Amino acid sequence: MNVFDEPAEEPDQIRDQLRRLFRYRAFILLGLVLGLLGGGAVFVFGGPTYTATGEVVVHAISTAPFEAGGVSADKQISMGTERQIAQSASVAAGAAKALGERTDPAVLQRDLRVSNPPETQTLLFEYSADSADRASALVNAFVHAYLTYRQQAAAQRIETTVSKLGDELKPLMAQRKVLDRRIADAGGGAGRAADESERRDLVSQITDLQGRISSLKSLDTTPGDIVRKGDPPAFPSSPGLAVLLLAGAVAGLVLGILAAWVRSVLEPRVRSVADVQDNLRAPVLGILPRRRGGEQVLEVGRSGHGNRAEAYRTIAFRLMHDLRFSGTDSLLIVSPRENAEAVPVAVNLAGAFAEIGNDILLVEADLRTPQLAQRLPLRPGHGRPVPGSWAEGERLTVEAGVDGRFELLPGREVPNPARVLSSPQFARLLNAPSGPDERVVVVTGPLLSHADGLAVAKQGAGVVVVCDLNEVRRDDLDRVWELITGAGGHILGAVLDKGRRGPSLRRLTDGGPTRRKRGRNQPRTTVVAPPVRPGPPAPRTGPVAADGASADARPLRG
Repeated sequence: MNVFDEPAEEPDQIRDQLRRLFRYRAFILLGLVLGLLGGGAVFVFGGPTYTATGEVVVHAISTAPFEAGGVSADKQISMGTERQIAQSASVAAGAAKALGERTDPAVLQRDLRVSNPPETQTLLFEYSADSADRASALVNAFVHAYLTYRQQAAAQRIETTVSKLGDELKPLMAQRKVLDRRIADAGGGAGRAADESERRDLVSQITDLQGRISSLKSLDTTPGDIVRKGDPPAFPSSPGLAVLLLAGAVAGLVLGILAAWVRSVLEPRVRSVADVQDNLRAPVLGILPRRRGGEQVLEVGRSGHGNRAEAYRTIAFRLMHDLRFSGTDSLLIVSPRENAEAVPVAVNLAGAFAEIGNDILLVEADLRTPQLAQRLPLRPGHGRPVPGSWAEGERLTVEAGVDGRFELLPGREVPNPARVLSSPQFARLLNAPSGPDERVVVVTGPLLSHADGLAVAKQGAGVVVVCDLNEVRRDDLDRVWELITGAGGHILGAVLDKGRRGPSLRRLTDGGPTRRKRGRNQPRTTVVAPPVRPGPPAPRTGPVAADGASADARPLRG
């Protein structure tokens, strides 16, 4: 099965990675804008660039054509060597001198490009400058400087060779004069014949040297022909505004995506349902819509049928009918830190359970700063303090609209909250309610601020963790899981609250929470189920106990 499951998860993982990046869309947009501005700045401040082109056909020049050994002229030229000569400092100095430039020849060489098309004896000169006329003047100067340098080098080689041959010819000419005098003075005989034979050999050598000198002097030293003159270009060769903007946009987009990826990797807060499930090791029971200003704590049954009220009803319906959550007599609602409000979740879940027709006791286990009784609509006639144990104190009735009511055990300031929450009286309240089927919903202060929630969790209550998707951190969820499981508690799941809408700039830079498509073994996290409203609760027929709890109740599991 795993062989077939893994490929099915890959599209979800790719989508999740893309969502992680696009949560920080401000970085991507900022990179795109900066890239566009950079491309525009290059176009405005860089100025256009013009490239002029000149083309030369190179001729072979041999100082001794009679010594070529039958090699063709094109084989006597090394185009690689000629290209190096064209880009040499000597040619650059000649070009600068021809134009009267005082610029360092090395600086002029930077914008020169010389290439040799394959299978040709052609050199292509290209020069780029900030104006068309300057590019044309410089490319022509380099072409003429190259031809001049090559012609001067050939003439110098011929002159050197002719000088060497002349030095060889001088003693031969002097020797011939001596032989001519000896032959004139000799009358006849064998001596004269020997001198004449020597003179003939000497004349042959002199004639050969004179012929070679004449051949060298008659050589054509033309280094090449200009087949294309470097005319001023009509259009700039640098990229236009559209190309620069496109290149800047691509570069900026890449940098923006890289910045968004780094931001997502370094982000300590959770940014998706999958992050919460992975760090808390528990499913997400539901996501509460954003809260509007001025809403009361109790929204179920009193604030109409808003999105948040329907979300609470769906979470309560799931807790009742999901077999994995059955078997718990008490439910603890707790948040990791102060920025997630567990009190509204506990109150509205109690109201949603009451709508369905269950008897619910809401326990305010915040024994440090209790104030829930002042925030809820209570039935008139309640509110008198009861001396003695807090867990056995008076219970108040909360009016949850026309659809139901539930009981409230308000908190009371005590010297040692941890001792009270660990007392046998409180343990009996959680595990042995006064009614046979009564269920208890407990809310405490932030778990990571004090140990009150752990004192409740160790009594066997199922825990629901309330997280603010804009603020909760991954290490906080890991710590909550360690504390609750270490205390012997069981995390049923998490309720995610989007909170109030923050400033637009912060939403862009921080990114918003996203949802991942539920996997094969993951619970549905979107709140879409219709409210369960079977009607008003059944009439209470049993006697009312002294603490306000009904003797007749319905089970939480339904």
